[in-house]
Amino acid sequence: MVDLRLLKVIRPHIVAGGLLGYLAGVLFSMNMGGGGSWAMLAAGYLVVLFMDLSTHYNNDYYDVEIDRMAPSKPFGSVNMFIERPELRGSALLMAAGASALSLIIALALTTMGSSWHLLAVAALFNTLGWLYSAPPVRLHSRRLGEATIAVGTGFCIPAVGYAVSKGGLDGAFTLFSAPLVLYGFVLSLCLQMPDLESDQALCKLTLVGLIGRRRSYYLVLLSSVAASLLYLTLPPSTGAVEAMPVVSLAPVVSGLLGALLLGDNQVHARLFTRINVSALFLLLVGLDLVLLLGLM
Repeated sequence: MVDLRLLKVIRPHIVAGGLLGYLAGVLFSMNMGGGGSWAMLAAGYLVVLFMDLSTHYNNDYYDVEIDRMAPSKPFGSVNMFIERPELRGSALLMAAGASALSLIIALALTTMGSSWHLLAVAALFNTLGWLYSAPPVRLHSRRLGEATIAVGTGFCIPAVGYAVSKGGLDGAFTLFSAPLVLYGFVLSLCLQMPDLESDQALCKLTLVGLIGRRRSYYLVLLSSVAASLLYLTLPPSTGAVEAMPVVSLAPVVSGLLGALLLGDNQVHARLFTRINVSALFLLLVGLDLVLLLGLM
């Protein structure tokens, strides 16, 4: 029987972000002529949900020592296993079970008509999710954590939605996902900002630790601007693109305000994280609305 205390490990904001990213893939597919039954689309979201939940549990399992030194994180782990070490083994089983469920559902959808792309994306996300924290690889400590988050959140999650609705991935999705991968990179930088000192103390190699907070603020801003410019390059046939550059201004504005007004101390870094991650949520909501309106 599952210990209900383990439910506290689940981060609702990350689950919400996964849902918004999945819907972006589905709605974009529909703008491009895709479809799919409600049952198929709901099952596709379960693939994303279980992929997400697996990362919650395995990251907290493997990062106990890092969390012991890290301050409270605005959007990070809950540090439960510091106080309840007896739950760690159950968390690892939860992580493995969630990964297995995501792959089983993806395989079932593939046998029901979806392309092998769906199963490949689910396998990629699960692999990255485990290697992100698990030794000996620990991608988050090798300056590869940023790329891992960027690919996982910006490509894999919307790719599941697109593949379920459209039947597979294509060039149109590749163009659509490019700005989202940049936003995933922005997310990774923002999540690292408050933890600079503890990451350095534990020899956790991150990009923020390499270049410092001030340069990272500007890198967040430049990446957000680059994502907006990518939307301007999308061909008119790529569904509902006209309003995408406008929606993409939210991360640009938050990045600009943070770079101009905030210092590089830890208090301001936490504020920078909250503002910019909130802007990314606003972006996803706006993107979904734009794509939904494109269907009307």
